[in-house]
Amino acid sequence: MIPRITTAAERQRAAQHWLACAAPVPRLVYRDWKNDGLALLPAGVLFAVVALSAAEVHAAARTDQPTRVNRYLSRVLGGPVFCYDSFEAYFAMVPAGTARGWNLSDVPCLGLGQTVAVPRPGLTREDGTRAFWAVQMDSPALLCEPNLVAHLILTGRRRGATCG
Repeated sequence: MIPRITTAAERQRAAQHWLACAAPVPRLVYRDWKNDGLALLPAGVLFAVVALSAAEVHAAARTDQPTRVNRYLSRVLGGPVFCYDSFEAYFAMVPAGTARGWNLSDVPCLGLGQTVAVPRPGLTREDGTRAFWAVQMDSPALLCEPNLVAHLILTGRRRGATCG
């Protein structure tokens, strides 16, 4: 038997399908991704999102160079992170229930009842879109560990970044 290899394109399609299933009408998510590269998704259904200050991320990574920051985030968080072209914040995707037990009160964790503009999986900074993935979603439901996200924030603060 020949082993089956899953391609990056197949993983992206699986991630798109998984994310779209968070919405009441998944086909509208695909339409928005096609037209705008962004879709509004309800947080707290399949995932939650922690908003990370760019200053704290850059301090933790000890660089503000996008490629190096992305590699750092990938290595330290091991899960999907997206950002918008303003570069003021990064958004780490974490398990859906994270907002209920999130302990850093000055750091937003978007959960049930909130929506998030999520870029289409596969978009990168080089695509020139207003939102893109710093760390791609490698597989459906493979998210950042909340304790690692909190540790990154605290590391950034210890290295001199100011809150928010």
